[in-house]
Amino acid sequence: MTSPANVPQQPLYSTHAALSAAKQFISPNPEGLKLLFWPLNADTPAALETSGLAVMAAGPKHPDPDVLAPYWDAAAGAWHPVSKRPISEPKVSEIVVQMGDVSQWEREWEERHWECQVEDNRLAEYVAQGRGVCNGCGAARPPAVKRGVSVVVRGTGGVGEGEDEGGGGGFVTVHDYVSTVHPWLLGLRGDILGALGTSTDNDDPLPAETELMVSCRLLDKLRMEQRADWIRNARKQPSPGFSLRELMEQNGEAHLGPFGGFPLIMRQGPRRE
Repeated sequence: MTSPANVPQQPLYSTHAALSAAKQFISPNPEGLKLLFWPLNADTPAALETSGLAVMAAGPKHPDPDVLAPYWDAAAGAWHPVSKRPISEPKVSEIVVQMGDVSQWEREWEERHWECQVEDNRLAEYVAQGRGVCNGCGAARPPAVKRGVSVVVRGTGGVGEGEDEGGGGGFVTVHDYVSTVHPWLLGLRGDILGALGTSTDNDDPLPAETELMVSCRLLDKLRMEQRADWIRNARKQPSPGFSLRELMEQNGEAHLGPFGGFPLIMRQGPRRE
């Protein structure tokens, strides 16, 4: 008779991919990665202890980017308590993380240059041939970034604390995540600047000195934001510039709807009979 000790145990936690395939909702831990103040600048070191990584204070409505505690407490010789928290609910044993800006760079470029090349209806042919420039304006295509745009993070949370009895390892903690993802992102920084340049309608990469911040809205697909934009979003502040009403009225394209509601779009130009 087989003893219970010899019966193979099921892993205590599923992978992020398995839960997603089963259409189970995975919620980011609001007291986990969302509290991180995570810079990725030209002079940011790979070592987390000196990377500038910090933890925002949890405000009444959203984290406060003006109140920061260091992720590595040099005086205490310890990581911030947030480091041990799971990244998600339910907890996951493994997650594949993509750099969304880089993985979609080539598609962004094709969309931007579609009108340049569509005049002779040969865009598909150019894409198939792997041509290195836009046929219309001559702008260089981004490099075919096929490798290194994702990384696997495996969990160690709970190991040695009675939570890994299933034999499948622990759950992914904040520290598992940042210690794997941070140096990987630094290696992609040049491609990230290029991808962000394309996404902002510029064929040139953003300047090397651009200050970037990691956005963790999606656990498995990270985005980068310029520092000022990231801080404004963290504070839940509106973007600067014209309001929709002012912009549309200046262009003569809108009038307010009844009762001051959503603007009605007024098309200009000759009517088509």
